[in-house]
Amino acid sequence: MENDMAAANGQAKPDADGAEGEPASFLAMPGHLLRRCHQIGVAVFLDECRAFELTPLQFSTLAALDRFGSMDQASLGGVTALDRTTIIVVLTKLEERGLITRAPSRKDKRAKIVAITEAGRKVVREVMPSVLSAQERMLAPLNAREKAQLLALLGKMAEGNNRLSRAPHRFP
Repeated sequence: MENDMAAANGQAKPDADGAEGEPASFLAMPGHLLRRCHQIGVAVFLDECRAFELTPLQFSTLAALDRFGSMDQASLGGVTALDRTTIIVVLTKLEERGLITRAPSRKDKRAKIVAITEAGRKVVREVMPSVLSAQERMLAPLNAREKAQLLALLGKMAEGNNRLSRAPHRFP
């Protein structure tokens, strides 16, 4: 218990194994650590990118459209690993700002084709240095080898567990 409290206050590292016969501390569990890193990542992103009034999900959506081109909303949700409801909320905000357009598909009238506008491309170019700075700040406690190792392991975890997600990642 003392080790848990110290770890929560940043005074000690959480005990991964717990005391003999005790379950591992929740502070050392991967789900908790990933959630904390996500919290930190969002906070750093918002701090670095505040001048652009862009969320991480809005950025990744614009970046996907910039990289892969126009596509229907369902495909874009797959590329960004966002569920149907979330991608619609993100697209509505981006459309209100004139950064994307949505139009009915010629092939399937039920589908909407999403395209990035020139204003959207400009935002992606202008925000990129801030996004990269946010990534560096987040990874700052790690040396170059550890950064590469962490990214490789996170990629392996995400790919290996993709089928478990409510919104699995799908390539265009």
